[in-house]
Amino acid sequence: MASSFRVSGWTIAGTILMSITIVLLLFSSAYPYWQQSAKMRDTGISSVGLWAVCFREDGYPAPTWANDVLGNRYYGCNYVFDRDLRKIVDWIFPGWFKAVVIFVTLGLITQPVGIILNILYYVRACSAHNEHLLLMISSALNAVEGGLVALAIIMFGIISAQDAKWMPQPESNHLSYSYAVCALVPVLCFLASMCHSVDFLRLKAYRDRDARAKVYARGEFARY
Repeated sequence: MASSFRVSGWTIAGTILMSITIVLLLFSSAYPYWQQSAKMRDTGISSVGLWAVCFREDGYPAPTWANDVLGNRYYGCNYVFDRDLRKIVDWIFPGWFKAVVIFVTLGLITQPVGIILNILYYVRACSAHNEHLLLMISSALNAVEGGLVALAIIMFGIISAQDAKWMPQPESNHLSYSYAVCALVPVLCFLASMCHSVDFLRLKAYRDRDARAKVYARGEFARY
């Protein structure tokens, strides 16, 4: 097989989709708009994201179950590692929300690894006998990431509307655009996984055919 067919449109499409998911994950992680309060309803907390929570500008006191015995008021947007949130971090970021953050963050870790595997494939860093395994691993990483982010999306969408001790007046809150952007990630991940699976199976078929040809001493049918 001609070397020009070694990298097919499936390979390139998978890499492009992976690059897009990294951008989407960075966007959804950077902006605190996974949940937002209705503009006409003052709930005390205007929006919340994976790494930050935004209180109203004139301040908002923590509820009684937040373990803030001093009854401090909290102002503006604060990141999760802000020292002012240490006392109430278990209220703002309960266990289920921490799981959501972990699942999305794992996507930010696995996708760059997948991109590196793609680059190694493009530059022929691995022998032709084994390079199809790079696409197999990349496909598996995309499938796992898509599943984790999908689980995070489902968990946040369901539990955020039911946890009465999390955001005040849950009926006045709605999912916002950072959540919507992240919801696209599983779809793109599964598409990227499909693209690389197609190329993995294609290259494996060439490899197996060449192996059979050698056994029967009829030469190699394909080279790439």
